[in-house]
Amino acid sequence: MTASPQTEDGYLMIANELMEAILGFGFSLREQSVLFTIIRKTYGFRKKEDDISASQIGDMCNVARQHVTSTLNLLAARRVITKRPGRFGSIIGVQKDHRKWVTMQHMRSAVASPDLGQVDCLEDGESTDSVVPNQDTCPELGHVPNQDVASPNSGHLLVPIRDTQKTTSKDNQQKKRSCAPQADRESESRTSAGRQGRATTGSSDDLQNRFARFYAAYPRKKSRKAAEKAFAKLNPDEQLLADILSSLDRAMTSGEWTDPQFIPYPASWLSAEGWRDEIQVEYSAGEQAVIGFFNDALGEQLGVVPMAPFVGARAAAIRSFVTFSQKPGFTERYFPWVRDNTSLPPGVGFDFLISRKGFSNATSGQHERKAK
Repeated sequence: MTASPQTEDGYLMIANELMEAILGFGFSLREQSVLFTIIRKTYGFRKKEDDISASQIGDMCNVARQHVTSTLNLLAARRVITKRPGRFGSIIGVQKDHRKWVTMQHMRSAVASPDLGQVDCLEDGESTDSVVPNQDTCPELGHVPNQDVASPNSGHLLVPIRDTQKTTSKDNQQKKRSCAPQADRESESRTSAGRQGRATTGSSDDLQNRFARFYAAYPRKKSRKAAEKAFAKLNPDEQLLADILSSLDRAMTSGEWTDPQFIPYPASWLSAEGWRDEIQVEYSAGEQAVIGFFNDALGEQLGVVPMAPFVGARAAAIRSFVTFSQKPGFTERYFPWVRDNTSLPPGVGFDFLISRKGFSNATSGQHERKAK
């Protein structure tokens, strides 16, 4: 069967100027793939931006999710896209004013204009993904407020710190310290600092109250003492606790934690900073394909498996199932083979057939063979 794309089935409109800017800007293949996927997910649905997960983008452009995440961060730092937290992933859109885009040459430039002032320094090996504007001023180091980050028009460039930094004098270190944001300097004098410079709570009563709120919201009540220890080590402030509770709500409503066996112990979840994980809200293309193979072969006999709502436990089981054999096309051939060669007992369905036990029973002759 040959492909025959038709505009009647959907199309997207993009200005020639924007397309030419993308083609001529010097993006890497991965950056261009991610950018065109964003355009498909937004302009393709007549939207300027959309709430998109990294896994959705990765499935469409065949890029691993972790690489999608780093590419999105870099494109946002270069002002090619807009990106802010969303409910399912990030709310992403294309920055149409391509004159604001920042080239990698300017991002990595080792020369800053002394006439234009501000220079941001990166340690050797540090990614530009984490670059954020410094809102404070520091006359000692020439920092100037209210300039665009990494903009060639403003002269705000990113300069790698070379080995000469190792000989920095004590006076210069004091100057750097004095250039820290005011809130961080005050927190150092008042209280200890938590992760990433966040001020920690000083009251044990506050900590106990916050833990009680967390534990009440966490859906699996296991190893409370270990959970308290992990929570105390984290010592979250109100803002972080709000992020944690919000993440729990998303995990519960997404379907990922429908089956309690897939919910980690609270201590493990806290130690792994589980609230930072991306929440899956729909089956991936590969998972949908496995469901489709079953529905085509056995759906009429055993019941059709719906694509929605998303069930996290089922998605995890599918990801495990596809590892049972390394033979090419195994997942596509398995369900027709079961249909044609085995007499399944009552109550058997998709979830059992993709489990380790169900797969073993079906392929090792545990079920009665159909007469040929």
